[in-house]
Amino acid sequence: MDLAQFVNHFIGLLVIANPLSALPVVLKITRNKTIPEKRRTGVKAAFAVGLIFLIVTWIGGPLLHILGINIPAFQVAGGVIVFMLALSLLNAEESSIKHNPEENEKNSQLGAIVPLAMPIIAGPGAISTIIVQVDRFPTLFNQFLISVASLLVAFVMGVLLYFAADLEKLCGKSGINIINRLSGLILAAIAIQMLASGVLGLFPILKGDLP
Repeated sequence: MDLAQFVNHFIGLLVIANPLSALPVVLKITRNKTIPEKRRTGVKAAFAVGLIFLIVTWIGGPLLHILGINIPAFQVAGGVIVFMLALSLLNAEESSIKHNPEENEKNSQLGAIVPLAMPIIAGPGAISTIIVQVDRFPTLFNQFLISVASLLVAFVMGVLLYFAADLEKLCGKSGINIINRLSGLILAAIAIQMLASGVLGLFPILKGDLP
Protein backbone atom coordinates (compact mmCIF):
# COMPACT_ATOMS: atom_id res chain seq x y z
CA MET A 1 0.00 0.00 0.00
CA ASP A 2 1.55 3.26 -1.16
CA LEU A 3 0.76 6.77 0.04
CA ALA A 4 -1.94 7.38 -2.58
CA GLN A 5 -3.68 4.11 -1.68
CA PHE A 6 -3.44 4.93 2.02
CA VAL A 7 -5.00 8.36 1.49
CA ASN A 8 -7.69 6.85 -0.75
CA HIS A 9 -8.59 4.28 1.92
CA PHE A 10 -8.64 6.94 4.66
CA ILE A 11 -10.91 9.26 2.66
CA GLY A 12 -13.18 6.40 1.58
CA LEU A 13 -13.56 5.10 5.14
CA LEU A 14 -14.22 8.61 6.46
CA VAL A 15 -16.89 9.20 3.82
CA ILE A 16 -18.54 5.86 4.58
CA ALA A 17 -18.47 6.53 8.33
CA ASN A 18 -20.12 9.88 7.45
CA PRO A 19 -19.56 12.02 10.54
CA LEU A 20 -22.31 14.45 9.53
CA SER A 21 -24.94 11.71 9.82
CA ALA A 22 -23.86 11.18 13.43
CA LEU A 23 -24.29 14.82 14.45
CA PRO A 24 -28.10 14.77 14.79
CA VAL A 25 -27.92 11.49 16.69
CA VAL A 26 -25.35 12.63 19.23
CA LEU A 27 -27.40 15.78 19.81
CA LYS A 28 -30.57 13.76 20.23
CA ILE A 29 -29.24 11.21 22.70
CA THR A 30 -27.62 14.00 24.74
CA ARG A 31 -30.45 16.52 24.47
CA ASN A 32 -30.91 16.70 28.26
CA LYS A 33 -27.19 16.81 29.06
CA THR A 34 -24.75 19.65 29.59
CA ILE A 35 -22.15 20.69 26.99
CA PRO A 36 -19.32 18.82 28.80
CA GLU A 37 -21.47 15.68 28.92
CA LYS A 38 -22.27 16.01 25.21
CA ARG A 39 -18.56 16.27 24.46
CA ARG A 40 -17.72 13.27 26.62
CA THR A 41 -20.31 11.27 24.69
CA GLY A 42 -18.62 12.23 21.42
CA VAL A 43 -15.20 11.19 22.73
CA LYS A 44 -16.54 7.86 24.02
CA ALA A 45 -18.14 7.17 20.65
CA ALA A 46 -14.89 7.93 18.81
CA PHE A 47 -12.94 5.63 21.13
CA ALA A 48 -15.46 2.82 20.54
CA VAL A 49 -15.29 3.35 16.77
CA GLY A 50 -11.48 3.11 16.80
CA LEU A 51 -11.64 -0.09 18.84
CA ILE A 52 -14.26 -1.65 16.53
CA PHE A 53 -12.23 -0.75 13.43
CA LEU A 54 -9.07 -2.28 14.92
CA ILE A 55 -10.87 -5.51 15.82
CA VAL A 56 -12.30 -5.78 12.31
CA THR A 57 -8.89 -5.06 10.76
CA TRP A 58 -7.14 -7.88 12.60
CA ILE A 59 -9.78 -10.60 12.97
CA GLY A 60 -12.40 -9.76 10.30
CA GLY A 61 -10.70 -11.74 7.53
CA PRO A 62 -10.00 -14.87 9.62
CA LEU A 63 -13.59 -14.77 10.90
CA LEU A 64 -14.91 -14.81 7.33
CA HIS A 65 -12.60 -17.74 6.57
CA ILE A 66 -13.98 -19.66 9.56
CA LEU A 67 -17.53 -18.95 8.38
CA GLY A 68 -16.64 -20.13 4.87
CA ILE A 69 -17.35 -16.77 3.22
CA ASN A 70 -14.99 -15.80 0.41
CA ILE A 71 -13.85 -12.23 -0.13
CA PRO A 72 -15.43 -11.71 -3.60
CA ALA A 73 -18.85 -12.60 -2.16
CA PHE A 74 -18.23 -10.21 0.72
CA GLN A 75 -17.18 -7.51 -1.75
CA VAL A 76 -20.46 -7.86 -3.64
CA ALA A 77 -22.50 -7.75 -0.43
CA GLY A 78 -20.48 -4.81 0.88
CA GLY A 79 -20.79 -2.99 -2.43
CA VAL A 80 -24.57 -3.30 -2.36
CA ILE A 81 -24.70 -1.99 1.21
CA VAL A 82 -22.39 0.93 0.46
CA PHE A 83 -24.38 1.81 -2.68
CA MET A 84 -27.60 1.90 -0.65
CA LEU A 85 -25.91 4.22 1.84
CA ALA A 86 -24.76 6.39 -1.08
CA LEU A 87 -28.33 6.67 -2.41
CA SER A 88 -29.52 7.77 1.02
CA LEU A 89 -26.86 10.47 1.14
CA LEU A 90 -27.67 11.67 -2.38
CA ASN A 91 -31.31 12.01 -1.32
CA ALA A 92 -30.31 13.71 1.96
CA GLU A 93 -31.95 10.89 3.89
CA GLU A 94 -30.74 8.75 6.77
CA SER A 95 -30.38 5.12 5.73
CA SER A 96 -32.23 2.51 7.77
CA ILE A 97 -29.22 0.21 7.22
CA LYS A 98 -27.30 2.23 9.79
CA HIS A 99 -30.00 2.53 12.42
CA ASN A 100 -33.72 2.71 12.93
CA PRO A 101 -35.97 5.09 14.86
CA GLU A 102 -36.20 2.70 17.81
CA GLU A 103 -32.42 2.79 18.24
CA ASN A 104 -32.44 6.58 18.09
CA GLU A 105 -34.83 6.72 21.02
CA LYS A 106 -32.50 4.78 23.32
CA ASN A 107 -31.12 7.47 25.56
CA SER A 108 -29.01 5.50 28.01
CA GLN A 109 -25.48 5.45 29.35
CA LEU A 110 -24.56 3.20 26.41
CA GLY A 111 -25.83 5.72 23.86
CA ALA A 112 -22.26 6.63 22.87
CA ILE A 113 -21.65 3.01 21.87
CA VAL A 114 -25.09 1.85 20.71
CA PRO A 115 -26.38 3.19 18.43
CA LEU A 116 -23.85 6.02 17.88
CA ALA A 117 -20.56 4.14 17.51
CA MET A 118 -22.22 1.05 16.08
CA PRO A 119 -24.09 0.82 13.78
CA ILE A 120 -24.34 4.53 12.87
CA ILE A 121 -20.59 5.20 12.42
CA ALA A 122 -19.00 1.73 12.36
CA GLY A 123 -21.77 0.27 10.26
CA PRO A 124 -21.88 -2.49 7.62
CA GLY A 125 -20.37 -0.25 4.94
CA ALA A 126 -17.32 0.74 6.99
CA ILE A 127 -16.75 -2.81 8.23
CA SER A 128 -17.03 -4.19 4.69
CA THR A 129 -14.57 -1.63 3.39
CA ILE A 130 -11.95 -2.49 6.01
CA ILE A 131 -12.19 -6.25 5.44
CA VAL A 132 -11.94 -5.83 1.67
CA GLN A 133 -8.89 -3.57 2.02
CA VAL A 134 -7.17 -6.04 4.36
CA ASP A 135 -7.67 -8.76 1.75
CA ARG A 136 -6.39 -6.48 -0.99
CA PHE A 137 -3.26 -5.57 1.01
CA PRO A 138 -2.60 -8.71 3.10
CA THR A 139 0.84 -8.09 4.65
CA LEU A 140 1.30 -7.20 8.32
CA PHE A 141 2.75 -3.80 7.39
CA ASN A 142 -0.32 -2.99 5.28
CA GLN A 143 -2.60 -4.11 8.12
CA PHE A 144 -0.70 -1.70 10.33
CA LEU A 145 -1.29 1.10 7.80
CA ILE A 146 -4.99 0.22 7.61
CA SER A 147 -5.09 0.33 11.41
CA VAL A 148 -3.48 3.79 11.36
CA ALA A 149 -6.07 4.98 8.82
CA SER A 150 -8.85 3.59 11.02
CA LEU A 151 -7.52 5.39 14.08
CA LEU A 152 -7.22 8.62 12.09
CA VAL A 153 -10.85 8.29 11.03
CA ALA A 154 -11.86 7.69 14.66
CA PHE A 155 -9.85 10.77 15.70
CA VAL A 156 -11.55 12.96 13.07
CA MET A 157 -14.92 11.60 14.17
CA GLY A 158 -14.05 12.42 17.78
CA VAL A 159 -13.14 16.00 16.94
CA LEU A 160 -16.33 16.52 14.92
CA LEU A 161 -18.56 14.93 17.57
CA TYR A 162 -16.82 16.92 20.30
CA PHE A 163 -17.96 20.11 18.57
CA ALA A 164 -21.28 18.63 17.36
CA ALA A 165 -23.49 21.41 18.72
CA ASP A 166 -21.26 24.13 17.23
CA LEU A 167 -21.07 22.42 13.83
CA GLU A 168 -24.82 22.07 13.59
CA LYS A 169 -25.25 25.78 14.19
CA LEU A 170 -22.45 26.66 11.77
CA CYS A 171 -23.48 24.47 8.83
CA GLY A 172 -27.22 24.39 9.30
CA LYS A 173 -29.42 21.66 7.89
CA SER A 174 -28.99 22.84 4.30
CA GLY A 175 -25.20 22.91 4.56
CA ILE A 176 -25.11 19.39 6.01
CA ASN A 177 -27.40 18.13 3.22
CA ILE A 178 -25.14 19.61 0.53
CA ILE A 179 -22.04 17.97 2.02
CA ASN A 180 -23.94 14.69 2.36
CA ARG A 181 -24.87 14.73 -1.33
CA LEU A 182 -21.26 15.31 -2.36
CA SER A 183 -20.20 12.48 -0.05
CA GLY A 184 -22.90 10.26 -1.56
CA LEU A 185 -21.46 10.73 -5.04
CA ILE A 186 -18.00 9.66 -3.86
CA LEU A 187 -19.52 6.75 -1.95
CA ALA A 188 -21.43 5.55 -5.03
CA ALA A 189 -18.18 5.36 -7.00
CA ILE A 190 -16.54 3.35 -4.18
CA ALA A 191 -19.53 0.99 -4.12
CA ILE A 192 -19.37 0.37 -7.87
CA GLN A 193 -15.65 -0.39 -7.59
CA MET A 194 -16.30 -2.89 -4.77
CA LEU A 195 -19.10 -4.53 -6.75
CA ALA A 196 -17.00 -4.79 -9.91
CA SER A 197 -14.08 -6.37 -8.03
CA GLY A 198 -16.40 -8.83 -6.31
CA VAL A 199 -18.18 -9.87 -9.50
CA LEU A 200 -14.85 -10.39 -11.31
CA GLY A 201 -13.64 -12.46 -8.37
CA LEU A 202 -16.75 -14.66 -8.45
CA PHE A 203 -16.77 -14.97 -12.25
CA PRO A 204 -13.14 -14.81 -13.53
CA ILE A 205 -14.36 -15.51 -17.07
CA LEU A 206 -15.63 -11.92 -17.22
CA LYS A 207 -12.02 -10.67 -17.12
CA GLY A 208 -11.70 -11.64 -20.75
CA ASP A 209 -8.75 -13.97 -20.22
CA LEU A 210 -10.13 -16.55 -22.59
CA PRO A 211 -9.04 -16.35 -26.28
